[in-house]
Amino acid sequence: MKKILIALAALLLLVLLPFLSSPKLRAFPGIISAFYAKEWCSCHYVMKRDETFCHNYARQFIDIDQFENNEQETTVTVQGLGVTTRAMYIGEREGCLILE
Repeated sequence: MKKILIALAALLLLVLLPFLSSPKLRAFPGIISAFYAKEWCSCHYVMKRDETFCHNYARQFIDIDQFENNEQETTVTVQGLGVTTRAMYIGEREGCLILE
């Protein structure tokens, strides 16, 4: 029975290995924080919604770890899955931009 489980685990690893080395999967952690920062910034600064509404609006299946809103600089900093992303409100016409 133990040999069967080891063989199944090895087979599963061989099947998943190409997907784990994919650039798309490596980019996934950054998507969580970037999406949340951009959507929250747009919701709050462009659409002028309150903070609670915007947290519900930007919420995803995978939760974020940290959130910071700087009203003076109109920036939002979000950390999720170990990646930190900042978004900044540029203006009414441009909206929010993800900062490098």
